[in-house]
Amino acid sequence: MKPCIVLIGTQHVGKTTLGKGLAEKLGVPFYDTDQMVTKTFQKHICVFAEELGQKGYNWAETEMSRLLVKQYKNSEPISAVISTGSGFWADDTGIEELRKIGILYWIDGNIELGAQRLMEEATTDPKKANPYLLKNGKFYNVYFSTPKIESLEDIKIRHLKRASAASKYYAEIADVIVRPKDAPAEENVKLLFDSILWDSVKQKKAV
Repeated sequence: MKPCIVLIGTQHVGKTTLGKGLAEKLGVPFYDTDQMVTKTFQKHICVFAEELGQKGYNWAETEMSRLLVKQYKNSEPISAVISTGSGFWADDTGIEELRKIGILYWIDGNIELGAQRLMEEATTDPKKANPYLLKNGKFYNVYFSTPKIESLEDIKIRHLKRASAASKYYAEIADVIVRPKDAPAEENVKLLFDSILWDSVKQKKAV
């Protein structure tokens, strides 16, 4: 086992929720690379990505990965849980950095549900809206959108396209595949927790 459990996966499949729950259960720190970027540069990840684009996003996430590698390269197993940004798959530099200290767990969640959650974040309902996805009442960013996002349906179509491409990549690089159940978060945290009790990961496994 390596020093860290690294959660990879598409947007809104539960990486942060599962990661926090797992870290608490293990009694170790939890890191979210998107949140690290926001804290380091004092800009929400959506704003950061909007201003600097995909290359800027990849650079920032890779820098956060290198900080974590520096911090945990000589640590005991298991010393931390790390959740990666959903855009990591577009440039594998950050992933390869984290592989130095961690085992890659792909959270193979429901991408249709992920699309629905992203659509809810882009609504004008103040209880659900992500203010960084709206500007002057119109959609913007939604993570490197080309062409522009004009409707909720555009968000869904674009998300499913990107998520499908990302999933193919994650399927190739993952050490362990975790498929969350349609169940309370606690049950899926236990599923993830149980999956790390193997003495070693010698081949790709699905749980």
